[in-house]
Amino acid sequence: MKSTAKLTVYTLLKLSFLAACLLVFSSFQPFKRLWQVNDLEPFTEWFQINWQGQVVGWAQKELDINKDFYQVFESEHFEGRVRGKRLKFIYQKHLSFSTKPPFKLVEGSATLTEPNLVMETRFRNDEQLLIQQSRNESVSKFTESPLDYTLNNYLAGRQFIEGSPELGDSIALKLIDSHSLEVQEEKYQVIKLPQGRHQRYQLTDSSGTLYDFNLKGDLLSERRGRGIKLVASSQKPSFNPEMQTDLYTNVGLASQKPLGEISKLESLEVSVSKDNLSWLTIHPSVKVSENKLLIHKAAKHKAKPHEVTSWQFEPVNPSVKALDVRVTSTNSRSEKVSNLVQFVHDYLYYEPTPTSFTTDEIIRNGYGDCTEYTQLLLALLNAEEIPAREVGGYIYLGDDEQRFGGHAWVEVLIDDQWIGVDPTWNLTRVTAAHLPIIIPQEKSVSDLDFVVEQIHYQ
Repeated sequence: MKSTAKLTVYTLLKLSFLAACLLVFSSFQPFKRLWQVNDLEPFTEWFQINWQGQVVGWAQKELDINKDFYQVFESEHFEGRVRGKRLKFIYQKHLSFSTKPPFKLVEGSATLTEPNLVMETRFRNDEQLLIQQSRNESVSKFTESPLDYTLNNYLAGRQFIEGSPELGDSIALKLIDSHSLEVQEEKYQVIKLPQGRHQRYQLTDSSGTLYDFNLKGDLLSERRGRGIKLVASSQKPSFNPEMQTDLYTNVGLASQKPLGEISKLESLEVSVSKDNLSWLTIHPSVKVSENKLLIHKAAKHKAKPHEVTSWQFEPVNPSVKALDVRVTSTNSRSEKVSNLVQFVHDYLYYEPTPTSFTTDEIIRNGYGDCTEYTQLLLALLNAEEIPAREVGGYIYLGDDEQRFGGHAWVEVLIDDQWIGVDPTWNLTRVTAAHLPIIIPQEKSVSDLDFVVEQIHYQ
């Protein structure tokens, strides 16, 4: 028994010694950095996309490695109901990098799928940049200078986090636009360090987007403008768009009082908080008194001298020239504007269209929402050399919904005054329910303390 006990003790001591040796040996092994190219391993990351408190989609980032390429795949899928219609948006990107130093970008593709629009870009990056782009049925090919972009440029943000930056440290990252293929630099700065239970870095960029990373450089969340947030998930998120509230009305401004028939409004007084005034963009036609905003029917404001004397017009689109618009040189500017507003209102039929169409496509399609109505009217006014520009804001959607929804219209220069017109509603004078205020990209409607205070009728 004694010899057995001694053997057991000896064995335990030997195992302890070997474990200690292993520990010492391992401590001298090279430190492995996850985001250095030579240490990279394939990965897949999933994210749930939230907007205004609702799940609206999912995103994926993936890295695959084979003997020829490091391949990056990114996807974002949005789906929801807008004004009663179920809409889907898909954005996909694929980049292939050489496995040989300096790991340059070799080829790639990007696909944008939106309602009534499919746009695809494919390229090969060699001695020249060979590009093929398609937009619905239109296809074009062209050649540009090669892109100076490598896998290290793509990973630089994670490498920065992996290097344990200090508060206030910043990095300029190279970013490639998926379709224009322009390479631009964007500055990211550390605004929060890991502390306590919150072991994460927080960075921000020039647009105000917030990024949270863990200590290893994994993206935990991304808070974009307009209330969009990506949150890391262990698997592909699932959601049911039929369970969503309408995404258009969900981002509107609720009115505590019904306004009635907006054509009968003389003026509208609303209030916001003093903090809101520090970041809210308020149109010059709105009268501001402390934290009160007063919007008048047929509001107008005086133009600046250079706007009257040196307005720059764009070359006229051939598709615009081909339209049968009944405007003559004998018409006054007011008459021309009225005719053009009527023409656009009659030419297009209204359909919610959360897609960016060109002027050619708007004319060919013959439909759109306030964005397309505004864009077509601006093109026609430009052809007639009438100074005009877009106005963004909100419009009252009626007592059934009792809220203001996002809207766009036009203001034109007549007799040294900027006057609002609305081709969507066929108005040559905007109503007091046209609310010309802009919430910045980094904010959302939930940040605005909005109250309808007084309603004045004719």
